[in-house]
Amino acid sequence: MAAIKRFQIGFNVVLQVALLVFIIGMVNYLSFNHFKRWDFSRDKKYALSETTKSLLQHLKKPAKIFVFFSPNTEVYGDVVNLLKEVQYGAGKNVEIEYIDPFRNFTRARQLQDKYKFGANENVIIVDYDGRTKFVNASDIVDVDNSGAEYGQPPRVTAFKGEQGLASALLEVSEAAQNNVFYLTGQGEPDLAGDDFSNAKTLIERQNIKLSALNLMNVDAAPKDAKAILVMHAKYDPSEREIKLLRDYWEKKGRVMILLDPASSTPKLAAFLQELGVKPNGDRVLKTVDLGPLGKGVLRQVPGIFMAGSPVTKRLHDANALFLGDTESLTLNTQAVEQAGVHLQPLIQAGEGFWGETNFEGDDIFFDAKRDFAAPLTLAVSVEKGAVNDTSVDSSRMLVVGNSDFLTGEGLTQVNLDFALSGLNWLLDRQELTGISPKVANLFTLNLTEAQTSRMLLIVVIIIPSVAALFGLLVIWRRRH
Repeated sequence: MAAIKRFQIGFNVVLQVALLVFIIGMVNYLSFNHFKRWDFSRDKKYALSETTKSLLQHLKKPAKIFVFFSPNTEVYGDVVNLLKEVQYGAGKNVEIEYIDPFRNFTRARQLQDKYKFGANENVIIVDYDGRTKFVNASDIVDVDNSGAEYGQPPRVTAFKGEQGLASALLEVSEAAQNNVFYLTGQGEPDLAGDDFSNAKTLIERQNIKLSALNLMNVDAAPKDAKAILVMHAKYDPSEREIKLLRDYWEKKGRVMILLDPASSTPKLAAFLQELGVKPNGDRVLKTVDLGPLGKGVLRQVPGIFMAGSPVTKRLHDANALFLGDTESLTLNTQAVEQAGVHLQPLIQAGEGFWGETNFEGDDIFFDAKRDFAAPLTLAVSVEKGAVNDTSVDSSRMLVVGNSDFLTGEGLTQVNLDFALSGLNWLLDRQELTGISPKVANLFTLNLTEAQTSRMLLIVVIIIPSVAALFGLLVIWRRRH
């Protein structure tokens, strides 16, 4: 009988165990340091927007986030899950520390002395290079108090944690707040009014200060104006106002113009034509067959985002929706090319729409001789002075043939993303162009009485009965 090679067998066993330990260790190392996260939830509650991800990745210095929340708070779980995504998206650019004021009393007192806040507050403190910003619990949730008169506690209806946190990071990471002025004096609506208040709030969360400006009361545009908005002007600006606006534009200014098709503004239109953009004064629409009811006119215009611009590059898989009146724009690229002006169409009207010039008549149909045929441009960017496609010392403008897409029902999430993306492009904040943070709303499932009874039958009776039947079959087979 051959001798048993105990040493060789033992060596092989040790080698196999070592290889197994190495493989397990390598798998764990790779899984902890090189992993990918996906959010398969219905509303993508914790998935960060592209704007927030880009903001985190472009931080020049690490930001510290202190979470001073009691675990008993209703939104504590949402805050923790959000900050997990922030940590994953930012990597070493963000340091997060959680402080339970009831368990870590010493650390809580240190932060209270340093940042000066109360012991009973639930706050997130963002600290960046010595600049701090507080995000209170009330800033990140929408609460329904309608049941208070019946003794019911407040109910959280929406979580706005990403919006609040991104706004705080922007405010502390930028050297100064961006001053943007909106023109008044020509019948423009008040941005603080009901129509624009929501858009104003969301714009100001981008670390932007919106202020009114009447060009009739000044000799020149403010020197600290990062951009000027011309929105929904009912009356035509005067020659003096157009001159001041032109002077600002020529001095590397940034302008956003939202045209009101229902208003007659020939001086403003002439200024745009100097830059190769001609408002057509039409109405973008299409007719639809309503069967026995005849023919209907559809004026809600779907807008298709076009490639080739940093404003729309992250919006390619979405469509804008323009409510109210919309006019098309004709671009005369060759006429302004020698002057160093570059025109880039941003949005085109959807299929089947045309620019109707006889929009006040009853019999609306497409006339090739008088109307504007597809494709129709609804929004365009204008840039002058860019060198080799860079934004150094260039004048920029964004023109849209609709001014209702930021008001009331017209303010959809896609429209907001486009407006914020365009505004950030004007402000040289390309890293913030794209999809902005969204509000995670409370989702409720309303079941009828029949559906509830059916679910009860399936969960309480059918499923346990099937499991019991399989158990009985197993016992019967073993005994026979």
